[in-house]
Amino acid sequence: MTGKQRAYQPTMAIGTALLLVGLWSSCYYPRSKPGWEYMPDMAHGTAYETYSINPFFADSMASRPAVPRSIPRGPYQPFHFSKTPQGYDSAGKHWFMPVGMDEEDLKAGQHHYVIYCAVCHGPEGKANGSIVENPNVVNPYPPPPSYFREDILNLPEGKMYYSIYYGKNLMGAYGKVLNPEEIWQVVYYVKSLQKKYLDSVQAAAASSAAASTPKP
Repeated sequence: MTGKQRAYQPTMAIGTALLLVGLWSSCYYPRSKPGWEYMPDMAHGTAYETYSINPFFADSMASRPAVPRSIPRGPYQPFHFSKTPQGYDSAGKHWFMPVGMDEEDLKAGQHHYVIYCAVCHGPEGKANGSIVENPNVVNPYPPPPSYFREDILNLPEGKMYYSIYYGKNLMGAYGKVLNPEEIWQVVYYVKSLQKKYLDSVQAAAASSAAASTPKP
């Protein structure tokens, strides 16, 4: 083996090692720094963790505050129906209770109902609140409709929401007192009172029918 060949072998080994190291290192990179690309056309932005420091902004916060006057979505959707008879009808057709309401919502609805509604509608929805039927009140408030009147039993939940949000007849508006989630909780609780009433009516009818049936 000539001297030139002996000198070539370590050079080739070093070159091969460098090539392998380069290939290996090219397979790993920090995910927050994707590296260089030829003409990326703004396809990849620099990634920052939510609460990490971001030098792009003057306050160095990567998590940006919401735009002023922005409205969150979900249960806090804005009420798009106008305070008109047409808006009332549209709410009945297109505004529905959120799915997945549970026992916690029922308890919250009862809490809000006792505070804001029971004074007129009564603790059980029978239109006998403390300012309606009270011997100590000289001029009692006109009774609202009972929740168990047929037309109220069939009232769409969207119209119930509308009535709480804007008010209806002598009832004031509660849209600035209760947020949308709380209004739905009240509607959910009122619906539970109506269901309890209907169940009792059906049970009484079944008991009466059984009692009137002649025994064999």
